Amino acid sequence: MNANQENKLNMYYVVKNTCEKYQATWSTNAVFAASYNLWVAKIPLIEQNRDAQITEMTGVTTDTATKRQTMIEKALFIENRLQSLATVSGNAELLESVQYSASGLKKARIADAIGVCNVILSKASANAANLGIYGVTTAMVTDLQAAIAAYSGSLAKPKSAISQIKTATENLAALFKESYILLTKRLDLDIELFKTLKPDFYSQYKTARIIVDAGSGTNYVLGSVIVSGSGAPLKGVTFTFVAENNGLMKAASNEMPKPLVKKSAAKGKFRTSLTEGIYTVTVAKIGFKEQVIAVTVAKGETTRLNVELEKN
Repeated sequence: MNANQENKLNMYYVVKNTCEKYQATWSTNAVFAASYNLWVAKIPLIEQNRDAQITEMTGVTTDTATKRQTMIEKALFIENRLQSLATVSGNAELLESVQYSASGLKKARIADAIGVCNVILSKASANAANLGIYGVTTAMVTDLQAAIAAYSGSLAKPKSAISQIKTATENLAALFKESYILLTKRLDLDIELFKTLKPDFYSQYKTARIIVDAGSGTNYVLGSVIVSGSGAPLKGVTFTFVAENNGLMKAASNEMPKPLVKKSAAKGKFRTSLTEGIYTVTVAKIGFKEQVIAVTVAKGETTRLNVELEKN
């Protein structure tokens, strides 16, 4: 998500929390309830596409590179053994067919690397009966075949990830547009029903609707949350940042700091940018013990926030 979308989603969370707090007030009002339910249903869709958008391309490309390296290493060992067999047996044709250097194979284009490894696999299969005494087992030949298939299969993953990110980005633009129209054209109008009937709800809703700029984007907070004991990543954990009223924040002494709410994605991670300062962070998820942490965000630096939550 871009900075504007992050700021809007944070505002959505605050509005949602405020409405949930006063649910008993509006739940019997058909007009407000219909507007709210249509709007709030967009938030999980936004979260799903946000999670898809932050697919870790580094992990995908690293996996592909590892599979290529494994394939090449297995092929080079068998090639070496084929060369030895060919030399001892005087098989010039076989020797000529397996003359590939390690450096050349490692630098080869994708199709060429797979092609060379398939040639080595073919020669190994054809000479399997004579390769045993040269240290090449049937299992090694099978492993090479599997390594070629694994590398070939992994090549589609980066393209798939790029396509997934592109689709998610387009979906987010549409979802934010739809949700913001629902918010401004319906919910913001229907809240007027409670201006005199429930002034506390009305006032807190109006405050929640203020979009807070999370920061310039240079002071990042990278969060990660896991289940204590198992180390499993935890999705859907709410991180509520409240800025302390200090000099760095330049907040008016009589003004309550606006909260910033983030939720962990599928791999238990989130990223946000914040204005420099000291924050009190409440970490919460149903079924887990809540934690309250103090975090200092320094100008121009990345702050890492790693949390382990214990089950209740």
